[in-house]
Amino acid sequence: MLYGSMRHRTQLYLEEDQYRWLRRRAGTGGSIAGVVRDLIDAARTRRSTPSEDTLISYLVDDAPGDSGVRSTVQNLDRDIYG
Repeated sequence: MLYGSMRHRTQLYLEEDQYRWLRRRAGTGGSIAGVVRDLIDAARTRRSTPSEDTLISYLVDDAPGDSGVRSTVQNLDRDIYG
């Protein structure tokens, strides 16, 4: 069974231009659902790479507390995003 491992079904409303974009991306033989799953998987993969995620690279490469200066609510965005 093709969808035997699929556990959740969802429905969403799209703007006309969003639908056309997905339809073009799917092409003549593909499905919009397949495109959405591929986009989700690609986004999940990108976010799991520390060098591409500013928060993860900040915590791994320059952990808070290493500089001797404490992060506060006022400077946290600057500390994370530069």
